[in-house]
Amino acid sequence: MSERKTRKHPQYTIEQKNEIIKAYLRQEIRMLEVTKRYDINKGVFQRWLKQYRQFGTAVDGRGKATKNKSPYKGRPKKIDFESMTKEELIEYIKVGEEIKKVIAYLRKQRKNTTS
Repeated sequence: MSERKTRKHPQYTIEQKNEIIKAYLRQEIRMLEVTKRYDINKGVFQRWLKQYRQFGTAVDGRGKATKNKSPYKGRPKKIDFESMTKEELIEYIKVGEEIKKVIAYLRKQRKNTTS
């Protein structure tokens, strides 16, 4: 049986993270002590601190690496034209025409610069 080459860092609950951050903010312990005592990477602790200052609590981001970062990732959703209103269809067509104009303009610019 092979042994693990790297050691696993402990996982802390949100309450534990908040207590560690509060102790640091009350200046009971310094950042270097926090990182050594709790076996936390300095960057990880700084992220917890930023979240605490921004949201009032450390945020549990485990398992949410790719979720909700960008609504434009992945395959585009199929458009259901039947459920669109007349105004939405007109806007969709206008946007498509604008995109075509921009593409034509950029192709013309590229052609002029390479010639």
